[in-house]
Formats: sequence, structure tokens, C-alpha cells
Amino acid sequence: MKIALVVLMILHGAVHSMGFIKAFRIAEVSQLVNPIQRKNGILWLLATVLFILSAIFFITEKEWWWAFSVIAVLISQYLIVNDWNDARFGSVVNIIIFLASVIGFVVWCLTKN
Repeated sequence: MKIALVVLMILHGAVHSMGFIKAFRIAEVSQLVNPIQRKNGILWLLATVLFILSAIFFITEKEWWWAFSVIAVLISQYLIVNDWNDARFGSVVNIIIFLASVIGFVVWCLTKN
């Protein structure tokens, strides 16, 4: 289960990199039809970095991994809402990662002395 969450976070982060690539016209991203503003492109990159950091912190058992994950999900969901037609299915992944993060937060609260 732990590996599945790590893979999901890394893959979701990688998908977010497409928004950055499209916004800065680094390459053609045919999966994303609507244009992406550069300021949102930076947010797409930030979400990528935060999801990957969350996965690294989770797998290395940093007890505060969930904080990075929650921020990544909030940024991700903002971007998804802004580009709903292209990205709406990412909401399902965000829900899964968010629920895992809530569990991580609860565990952190219960084990913190």
C-alpha cells in the first residue's frame, strides 16, 4: 500500500509537469487543449515538486510528509478547476492523496508528544 501511494504521488506530479511544459512552450502537449498562463505554469511546476517531495518524505518516513502533500493537493485542485475540461480526472487522484494525507496527519497528532 505504501508503494502504491508513492507511485501515485510521483505519477501525479509527473502529470503536473505537462502544465508547466505547455505554459512555457517547452514542447507540444496535445493532451492539454486549453492554453495555460505562465503564472499557472509555475503553479503546475510547484505541484510537481511538492508531490515528488511528498513521496520522498513519505517513503523515508518523515512524519510531516503529509503537510507537503496537502499543499500539493490544494494547488493541484486549484489548477484542475481552472482547466476542468482537460484535467478533471486528476480530482480523483487528489482525493486519494488527500485522504492518505489526513490519515498521516492524524497519526502524526496521535504520536506527537
